[in-house]
Amino acid sequence: MKREENVVIIDAQMDNAALATLAKELSENIAGIKEIRVDCENGVESSALFALLYSIQRTYPDIHIPMLDESVQNVDGIGSFSLDSRG
Repeated sequence: MKREENVVIIDAQMDNAALATLAKELSENIAGIKEIRVDCENGVESSALFALLYSIQRTYPDIHIPMLDESVQNVDGIGSFSLDSRG
């Protein structure tokens, strides 16, 4: 995880153990986060990342998560996926 001011950048290659640590860090610092970007250039290691992002978006709708903005995305190593979190 990298942090640039109010933006958090997550490497989608994190395994489940790293995602658990990330979830704890995010919850401790959530007040200062305005946007969460995901670098999925090399694919996604764990589907738990989607669950974490979806949970954050539902709990903190003011945090912008560009990965969840599009109704369908294509990620190397996974293919197309849809997380319709608007409803």
